[in-house]
Amino acid sequence: MTSTGLTAPDAALLARRTQTVDACFDRYIPAGRPVALLQFPLDFNVGNHMMWAAAVDYLKRRDARIAYAAHSWSFDLDAMVRAVGDGVIVFLGGVTISRLWPRHAEIKRIVAAACPNNRLLSLPSTMLFVDDDDRREAGTIFGDHRDVVLMARDPVSAASALDVFPERVNIVTVHDSALRLSPQPRIASPVHDVIWLARDDLESSGGSAPRNVEVFDWTHNDLVAKRAMFPSRVFSRLRKVAPFLGPIANAQIVDSYNRFTRYVLASGNRRLDTGKVLVTDRMHPHILAALRSQHSVLLPDRFGKNRAVYEYSSRGFSTVHWADTPQEALERARELAADTRQ
Repeated sequence: MTSTGLTAPDAALLARRTQTVDACFDRYIPAGRPVALLQFPLDFNVGNHMMWAAAVDYLKRRDARIAYAAHSWSFDLDAMVRAVGDGVIVFLGGVTISRLWPRHAEIKRIVAAACPNNRLLSLPSTMLFVDDDDRREAGTIFGDHRDVVLMARDPVSAASALDVFPERVNIVTVHDSALRLSPQPRIASPVHDVIWLARDDLESSGGSAPRNVEVFDWTHNDLVAKRAMFPSRVFSRLRKVAPFLGPIANAQIVDSYNRFTRYVLASGNRRLDTGKVLVTDRMHPHILAALRSQHSVLLPDRFGKNRAVYEYSSRGFSTVHWADTPQEALERARELAADTRQ
């Protein structure tokens, strides 16, 4: 084992993933230039915060100043335009194009219409479309904008995006941004052999978790974490009513967002500490488990996102395993737990 807890091959694979992501980002984000970073995850979904932490860390390394940051409900177009100038406007990524999560697509449409001379960059995403109407609507999001880069986090998503968007939209394929995070800590000893992280939203495949294991989802409501967001609410209002204080207000907003993200990511690590082996139908938990050198068994989601990311990015990690059904996942997880020496 390395000092990070990852085996040497897994550490080398993670380093290659990070290098690939950074090289791709470098092609589209100029060093030393301001950026607007949009769609901060105002939620407790640990995976969304993994992407945010990875993006902020990359921009710091790139010396690209975050001149404007906002979540979907604090977004102020005029304030963003003033702050970013001719810089790149970056959207966080995830599943943010289709009507599954419509507010994300709406923000992209607004920005594309108002900022024809800025590069628009959507960080690695899964291109999910509910039906033909959704595909047609998504294809119009960026209007006539001539400098749009959509990053697909797997080749399946890239092929889907190429079918939907006009040729002037640049589609590139690169690993999910969470794969550029550093190895994550394992602090507490597990209390369960198997923990089962099951999603209960629109992307769930509907499979039932077994009754005899610890079952949970990692989206939750935490009043302590919400306190970290209070300064961002205050300074978002200040940024709106006193534009001349925009740079000061934005720095405080970014700091508030980052403290919230660190708290949520730490809570995700603590939750995974409770089990020897993780079973999940969410994509990002299995990436977090890989960063922790913790065995995980990944199940399908409703739209095929998990399988596509597994094949493209994560199946090479020694601790990542695939199962087609909950019963298969449980059997595999129990085998792994029995073999795991904690």
